[in-house]
Amino acid sequence: MQTRHLPLKKLWESLGATFKIERDWEIVSIFKEFLYEYTAVRKGVGLLDDSARGKIKVTGKDRVSFLHHILTNDIESLGLGNGCYAALLSGTGKMLADMNVYIFPNHILLDVEMGFEKKVAEIIQKFVVQEDVKLTDATDQYALLSIQGPRSESLAQTIFPGPFPELSEYHHANGNFGEVQATLIRKSRTGEKGYQLLVPKKGAHEVAERILVVGKLYGLRPVGFGASEILRIEAGVLRYGIDMDENLTLPETGLDEVTASETKGCYPGQEVVARTKTYGGLQRKVTGLIFEKGLLPAGGDKICVEGNEIGTITSACISPSLEKGIAIGRVSKGYFEKPAEVKIKTSREEITAWTTPLPFQLTVGSPQKT
Repeated sequence: MQTRHLPLKKLWESLGATFKIERDWEIVSIFKEFLYEYTAVRKGVGLLDDSARGKIKVTGKDRVSFLHHILTNDIESLGLGNGCYAALLSGTGKMLADMNVYIFPNHILLDVEMGFEKKVAEIIQKFVVQEDVKLTDATDQYALLSIQGPRSESLAQTIFPGPFPELSEYHHANGNFGEVQATLIRKSRTGEKGYQLLVPKKGAHEVAERILVVGKLYGLRPVGFGASEILRIEAGVLRYGIDMDENLTLPETGLDEVTASETKGCYPGQEVVARTKTYGGLQRKVTGLIFEKGLLPAGGDKICVEGNEIGTITSACISPSLEKGIAIGRVSKGYFEKPAEVKIKTSREEITAWTTPLPFQLTVGSPQKT
């Protein structure tokens, strides 16, 4: 498979970036020191390049009603400049994809996990019968830049041309950045306040340079994938293909509260979601785990209690804020309802850990043993 490159690769190279391959994309792994990058987002503001995320344009006069009937969230209630988080499920409630949905005058943009745009478009296309709907892969048409951290709003206010729009999460507004029209989106991806800029590929360098120059006033640092993964794990943000996939139902991910409308009516998998909310009965669920610093578990490592397997690790890192190891994993009933002591079996040794709800509470230590 041919390696794909970020539109701003040369700019990141000039800033000392080291690259890695992730799902056929060459993305920034680290700039100089991941702890500085991490601290910039937690204490000030960081600039992340999310251009590798998949982007699907949906056009046609039936696009709103069509997506409303196949996605979990209420698309018909969204006005221009609005958006939401939604999931695409199988008839049995299994997670086929998650996505950010943004409403524009002539199209709807679906922002999906890196490397999954073709799969998602193919699945959605199968739902099209006679509707006037067209799907276009727009991934390579845009750069997607993300400024995240407590000072991100101050920076966004400075770089945005004209009166600054008061945006709620997922809401967006267009602005002319010099000769480039870009879309400012209110979107956190790290647990901190954040904004994203959707920029046509040809204008990406101009907009990125403006962010970097003005960002110096706010202590901005460019941030690579390594630091951004730690930030998202701490924030309990699940990645499709890593922490969740088509083997899990939506309620098992814990995302049903934020992705599924209870009032919009039917969609594929709706009965499973509704039945789970009414009667409970989850046999497994995605949860957090916390343990002492040291050996780091890998994705797929088994979670056990008294020698019996009760789950698997999906993501893990050392948390600079907690000064402990943290992980996201899937565990059986009885171990996600309240903190419980478990063992993580790695290739070298067992790690004692405790289950804990997501997102992680970054101001406290690990739960006490029960």
